[in-house]
Amino acid sequence: MHLVVVNNSWMRRTLVAIVLVAAVLASTASGRAVRAEHDCVRAGELSFFAADNTKLVGHRFGKGTTAVILAHQSEGDLCDWLPYARRLASRGYFVFPMDFRGYGLSQRRTGAAATRFPSDLAAATKALRKLGKKKVFLVGASMGGIASLAAGVSVKPAVDGVVSVSGPARFRGMDALKSAPRLRVPVLYLAAEGDDNAGYDFSQDAEAMHAATAAADKRLEVLPGTLHGIALIAGSARARTAVETFVRGH
Repeated sequence: MHLVVVNNSWMRRTLVAIVLVAAVLASTASGRAVRAEHDCVRAGELSFFAADNTKLVGHRFGKGTTAVILAHQSEGDLCDWLPYARRLASRGYFVFPMDFRGYGLSQRRTGAAATRFPSDLAAATKALRKLGKKKVFLVGASMGGIASLAAGVSVKPAVDGVVSVSGPARFRGMDALKSAPRLRVPVLYLAAEGDDNAGYDFSQDAEAMHAATAAADKRLEVLPGTLHGIALIAGSARARTAVETFVRGH
């Protein structure tokens, strides 16, 4: 009989290596960090950086000189906007749905950097101006709506208009009621009258933000129903017409 001597240290190192290889393979199969593009679109993605060097990703549709940046709601990404992005592109606009930091393919940050969403929109505006876009509009749904309102105050040179679709008055450190008195670019507030959930009444918030907004060129549309954010745009012809009329008129 032969006695087999096992080197426990060698076995531990081997097992660790196997686990690490398996983790890398799993990440390659399904992890967001190694994805080069979204599954919902092919080609046309553009990477750019926020002021704090956060890497962000957006997708280009259309060829117009007027750009519409589409900002998604929480728990979403740029793919949620694709049907409407294609619709706007077919009407002659350059359309740029983008991923906020921590969503989709954009870089994930921690601490205070995790929620600098208005900075992401400022960076997207700068990137599109470098591409030669003459006008830039921000259209945001829910979280993207309040982020667009905050960016509308701070982006220089100013954007040409902001649309908030079901935007809350306060969310993740953003406070549109405080910033609205400094918002002077044209703005459209859209919300459904029965859209109240998770402790928010979005039509009441829209009314309050509209009242507090300093801009002389401001409009409020409270529509029937309960649809929220991107679903409101998808499900309401009146909502789509309001957005498109606003952009076309400015």
